[in-house]
Amino acid sequence: MANPSNSPETAAIEAAYRAHVELLFKSLVTNLGDQVVSHQSDQQSLDNIAKRAKRLALNAVTPALAASPAASRRRKRKE
Repeated sequence: MANPSNSPETAAIEAAYRAHVELLFKSLVTNLGDQVVSHQSDQQSLDNIAKRAKRLALNAVTPALAASPAASRRRKRKE
């Protein structure tokens, strides 16, 4: 039996998921940018907004990752 993780269907699902996450992150950056009024240069402001969006996004998924069985198995192997 073929490994389902190597199937074209799995690859398509993974690609669609990545594209969706990218779109959500871009929306987060845009929304944060709409809230920020800055006297910095546009590039500095964009960099700061992107960093803030990254921190918010990672903080949002950290509890979910910690609760997942795969995450707890990885921690046990490292210990």
